[in-house]
Amino acid sequence: MKKNKRLKLTIMQSLTHYGIVLFLLFIVSLSGWSLIKIYITGTYTGVRTADELINTYLPFLALAIIFAIIQYRRLNFKEIQMSYTAEQFQEAIERTIKDLEWKIERNNKTFFRAARPWNWSGSWGEMITIIKDKDRLLINSICDPDHMSSVTSYGWNRKNIRTFLKNLSDVLNGRPQEIKVEKVTNEWSAKRTLIRFFAYPFCIFLIVFGVYLVLKPMTIKTIIAGLGAIAIASIYLYSDIKIFTNKNDK
Repeated sequence: MKKNKRLKLTIMQSLTHYGIVLFLLFIVSLSGWSLIKIYITGTYTGVRTADELINTYLPFLALAIIFAIIQYRRLNFKEIQMSYTAEQFQEAIERTIKDLEWKIERNNKTFFRAARPWNWSGSWGEMITIIKDKDRLLINSICDPDHMSSVTSYGWNRKNIRTFLKNLSDVLNGRPQEIKVEKVTNEWSAKRTLIRFFAYPFCIFLIVFGVYLVLKPMTIKTIIAGLGAIAIASIYLYSDIKIFTNKNDK
């Protein structure tokens, strides 16, 4: 990881990290198998034409490619050039734990790993990795691959990195830790509203498309794909609505 400046995941973590890509490719594979039956084996018995199959699943292929690029880039480390002592590093960690409630998993001379737990903040939680090297740090934060697959952290990945680096800078410059007053996040900010503007219609489309696959199945695979689409979209909608209703109650 230190040489390539990229986060290394286990097989199961990789499956979770690229979960949305695998799901979209599974939907595409249903069309691909039908096209093989049409053009190669000649055993296709469905009612859709080849053009209809391609037009239906091409958007899913485009989304799979886009998400694959995004998820791949998220494994890159951010490199920070700075000199620090082990005591200064640990003090910055302690401050960040107070700020963000990190849970330390590993912390030795060269490697640090922590997780920020899920707390209805818009993310299922994040995994933070820091490699300590001479006169530099490599730091990365991604949606926790040891939990449910997620494609967005609602800004928490950037916040994890930014908060730690600020705390380390304050320690290096001898500044005391700031006493922070909890600020309620505006769930209808321009950024979050824009995300929901695209995410909600897409989730509704997945639910409708999933119901269609279940009610008019071509094979058992289409039923599984339909149920998967309904489940993923429903979980996102429920969790997102739950977030801002809880904050409104508070």
